[in-house]
Amino acid sequence: MVFWFIIENTMLPIFLLVLIGYGLDKKFGLDIKTLSKFMFYVVIPSFIFTTVYETEFPAGSTRIIISIAVFMVISCFIADIVGKIRHYDPGMLESCRNALMFNNTGNLGVALIILVFSHEPFIVNGQTPYLAEALVIQIIIFLVQSISLNSLGLYQSARGRMSVHDAFRIMMGMPMIYVLIAALLARYVGFDAKDFFFWPIMEMSGKALLPVAMISIGAQLSQTQIKWLDNDVWIVSGLKLFILPVIGLALIYAANMLFPGTFTPVGAMVFLIYCAIPTAVNTALFAMEFGNNPNYATQIVMNTTALSAISLTVYIFIGHLLFV
Repeated sequence: MVFWFIIENTMLPIFLLVLIGYGLDKKFGLDIKTLSKFMFYVVIPSFIFTTVYETEFPAGSTRIIISIAVFMVISCFIADIVGKIRHYDPGMLESCRNALMFNNTGNLGVALIILVFSHEPFIVNGQTPYLAEALVIQIIIFLVQSISLNSLGLYQSARGRMSVHDAFRIMMGMPMIYVLIAALLARYVGFDAKDFFFWPIMEMSGKALLPVAMISIGAQLSQTQIKWLDNDVWIVSGLKLFILPVIGLALIYAANMLFPGTFTPVGAMVFLIYCAIPTAVNTALFAMEFGNNPNYATQIVMNTTALSAISLTVYIFIGHLLFV
């Protein structure tokens, strides 16, 4: 049931959008740079502002945030090992780091959490009492990933082709950082952003993130000489989908051993799913924007997304065995 739900409700819509982008580029020759500018200066900032402004960041989540940070550091360390073994140049290394460190929690995470915690064995008397807790933890994960992806991930992608100074200057010139700060300030000073005349525009623009991103990736694939047997792509894909979730599982047990109660069974399930989610779409968009191995980054996104239909199902099943 889980396998076919993931295929029908997540993978097919995503790959249909990619196919549309692929066909549009073949027919009309889309300008990837124009699409990426639209994403970076309109769609992503709108998505960040509306999401951060509306999301409640619950108290008592520090240990989960630390666990997420540790997982990302381990992912970065593994990328460095791969880069050293494979003799990557700085640009390739940064692309590898982004691919392993950042997950597609925004597009896939919420849908999967709703699926898992709306079915047996998490249904009690026809109700879904564990869904609210699961969604709160998913929101924590999403916010940490979103903030780090659009700051550190952006910096790493630029750094792959620039000096530290130039990469930092480019990052600070992007609107995402300022939009994030503005959303946090608006929340904590009590400003009602929804009464602001620009709010409906940001809502509509933010909702365009997934379709525009996947169409952009489809167009990039159309212009990419795909190497189906690219060892570098398959190495990262295998690590991302089958090794990192095992490390995430170890982190769950380590956190509960050192700090009992960090992960409830529901929290452990959500964290394991997070660790098994494929590479973030934005990593490919960043690579396109900065010309940092866009073919490599795009193929990893597509590879991990396709294979995750299998790997996610496996780890959801393991989570049922271990935590339910």
